[in-house]
Amino acid sequence: MAREVAGIVRAMQILEALAVCPDGTSVRDLSRAIGCGKGTISKMLSTLERRHYVRQDAGSGRFVLTWRLLALAFGHADQAGMPRVFLPVLQELADETDELVQLAVVDGDQVLFVAKAEGRGQTIRLLPLVGLWAPLHATAAGKLWLSTLPAKALARVLGRPLPAVAPKTITSMSDLRKELERIRAAGYAIADEELAEGGRAVAAPIPREGAMVGAVALSGPAYRLSLDRLHALAPRLLEAGARLASIWPPHVNAKDFTS
Repeated sequence: MAREVAGIVRAMQILEALAVCPDGTSVRDLSRAIGCGKGTISKMLSTLERRHYVRQDAGSGRFVLTWRLLALAFGHADQAGMPRVFLPVLQELADETDELVQLAVVDGDQVLFVAKAEGRGQTIRLLPLVGLWAPLHATAAGKLWLSTLPAKALARVLGRPLPAVAPKTITSMSDLRKELERIRAAGYAIADEELAEGGRAVAAPIPREGAMVGAVALSGPAYRLSLDRLHALAPRLLEAGARLASIWPPHVNAKDFTS
């Protein structure tokens, strides 16, 4: 494994420390937090300031991040396209589990599958749903989003009969409400042959500013993904959802993934 470059590591630690200090921080506090001498911190801050990544407040003398990092991130997202921004997180999970992993984004009253990554070792897998709107009551991602809605909004979104799309699709509103209660308690959702016979999935939310903006879902054949395995995988999906939330730009909707 290649050795880390100490100077780059220190610079990244400075940027990460400043990212959680919106009012800025001092050289002394950065030195304590990072465990590096004040002289070294000062030199690095001077370089970052000349490159316009940080600035020093004239009044307090504290250092704060500029918008340059955000501009770089948004510029990358604009050039690469939104699905590619999130693909490394999806691919890591797909490689780890050797299953199909998909990203779903909330758009109005619907959930759209917008990106996917697949493990490389399985010859039998479920078909991806990228580009398709999720049947809300029949997919793990859809049920997960429904579980976040207040009663009136849920009644409005599902103000029509629930069609059966597979043998185990939930078609009773009372049964669906019970399922949503279980999802709220667990923090993740499972679909057990509800969208397709012989298929199962687990989904975790991508939370941002108190709302679910999307979901990360893992799916595969039921013979390979037992319910116990899905529950065991849930913490890993919750972790992936949190990582996606940390890089999720504001004001993103389905058009950012399809245009």
